[in-house]
Formats: sequence, C-alpha cells, structure tokens
Amino acid sequence: MTFDDLPYLAPQQRPLADAQRVTRALTRTLRHYRAPAVAFVNEGRLHGDGEVEARTALLREWMDSRAVLGNHTYSHLDFNTATLEDFSADVLRGRAISDEITRRRASEPRYFRFPYNHTGPSLEAKQAMEAFLTSHHYIVAPYTIDSADMTFNTVYVDARARGDSATAERVQDAYIDFVMAATGFAEAIAPRVVGRDIPQILLLHAIDLNADCLDHLLQGLHARSYRFVTLQKAMEDPAYQIPDTLVTRFGPTWLWRWRQSLRLNVSFNDDPEPPPWVSEAAARIQASSS
Repeated sequence: MTFDDLPYLAPQQRPLADAQRVTRALTRTLRHYRAPAVAFVNEGRLHGDGEVEARTALLREWMDSRAVLGNHTYSHLDFNTATLEDFSADVLRGRAISDEITRRRASEPRYFRFPYNHTGPSLEAKQAMEAFLTSHHYIVAPYTIDSADMTFNTVYVDARARGDSATAERVQDAYIDFVMAATGFAEAIAPRVVGRDIPQILLLHAIDLNADCLDHLLQGLHARSYRFVTLQKAMEDPAYQIPDTLVTRFGPTWLWRWRQSLRLNVSFNDDPEPPPWVSEAAARIQASSS
C-alpha cells in the first residue's frame, strides 16, 4: 500500500480541517486492517497559511498507523522537464521535516517516489538520478497497480461540492470496480512478464475519494485473499530487482516497464481504463477550472 502527495491533495486549496478529516479516515482504516503503508510526502504542502505545525502533525498520525514516510520531493517537481541539478535540490529539500520527525530509524528504509512517476527524459539522466538517490540511501518505490484515483477523485469532489450525492455514489462504485479490475489484470499479466505471481504494490493518493472508499477497497482486496505486507517485504521478491531501463514521457506501472525493458511480446490490451463517463467528466471539470 503506497500513498502519494501527503499530507493532503485536493483540486483546489482546502482548509486544514479537510486535510485532518482525510488523514484520520485513511489512517483509521489502515490501523483497522493492520495494513502497513509507505506515505510519500511533498513537504511544500506543509507550508501554507501558517499551519506548518498542524500539517506536520498529520504526518505523525500516519506514523502512528505504522506508515513509513517517503520522499516525493518538496514541490512535486517533474523530472522529465527539470534539470538534474534542480531536481536533486528538490529531493534534498523535500526530506528536512520528515527526517526530523522520524529521526531516520535505523530499521526503516528510506523510500523515494518520482512525481508523476516520471523517471527522466533520457537514459543518461535516469541513471544519473538513480545514482544520486542511491548515494543518499534512497530506494525507488515502484508500483504494479495504478488505481487511477486522481481521475475519479476529480469527478467525486466536484459532485460533492454540488451536492450531487447520486453522482458521488456512482463514482465510488465505479472506482472500486476499476481497482478490482486493475488488480485482476496485474495478477494475470505478472506471470507473463516475470514468470510467476508476485506481491503487488498499489498506488493511491491522500485524497477525499480514498478517505471515503479505502475501507471498501481493502474489503475487496481481502476478499481476493490478499494480506497486507510492508513495501520492504514485497520488494524482496526478485522481480523488483529487474532493471527498469524504460525512458518515457508517461508514468506506467512497473509491470509495463519490465515488459518494455525485457523486450517481451506481451499484450497489455486488457489493461482496464476508467469508464469513459468518468474520464470525460474529469476532463471537462479540469478544463473549466484552468
């Protein structure tokens, strides 16, 4: 279980109370299922409206739920468009508060996730950044299941803001169905890419939709006979040692990256997409707010 964009991500600036509600809902559910997680912090999100201490307290709530705090850069900088120097500086700037409150416990791995999962505009830049991260004792966090939660969340938050409970409930149902379909695809495609079943790593975000759906989502995964393990345990599988040499402007799952890196002739045509009505509504909402 991995969560990006802590302490809280919303389509528009939202009050601290919303961040607190989302944090408490997510961490409460993780504790209930005893599900360890890695939660990736954009420390720039802590600095706003003079609420650094209150927003930092949200990170401590994640730690209380057994989560490990990871680095997601300070400002969610896109490495595909940034210089190596600027991106490296943003990585280092993005660890100051997290390192202080965790005190870098010796037994706790130090994880990093690229914003947008953009791992570099060229193989040279990618390898240089990987060397930089290694020198600072970071492990790049992969994922094999993309929840597409940001697309669903755009429509969900808009529906709730308009008081449209019917659409909000429809989005929740579609979201759960999609994640279960994406999980089923990952289960089916992994043996064709790496030769066997593997531990799966789910990409989520600290958003309203997950605050309201995580319990149902974990129920669904539990019904598929999943148990929840640490990222460290999942990555002990040898599949996660396969080199990722893919250079792309997109941010695909590691199953796709391994498929491309290994030059396998494996079809991903059955990889599900969010329902068109969700994608189209999200595009309209984003266009109207830009």
